[in-house]
Amino acid sequence: MNTLDKLELLSANCSDRNELDRILSQLLSVMLNRHRQKLAVYDRDISKFEQNYRLDSHQFQEQFESGALGDEMDLFEWLSLCELRKDLLVKISKLEQAL
Repeated sequence: MNTLDKLELLSANCSDRNELDRILSQLLSVMLNRHRQKLAVYDRDISKFEQNYRLDSHQFQEQFESGALGDEMDLFEWLSLCELRKDLLVKISKLEQAL
């Protein structure tokens, strides 16, 4: 049974919509907390790059995209972390709005 089928089954078998809303809110809260934990890890890792290269991430991205920084593997990792962080912030925002 796929996830959507499970959600439909839950909805069909939960006669109290308030209870269903509480259950779904709890699940969303769990996901939000996990995303916040990931964000803390990303922030810590990004901070190390910023300290090491003495650039904030915004400056880094501008300089990296212009080709001014070269192509060291560390820089690609930093860029990836910045992109992951950005995507995660969107997910966190959507979860917060849903709650």
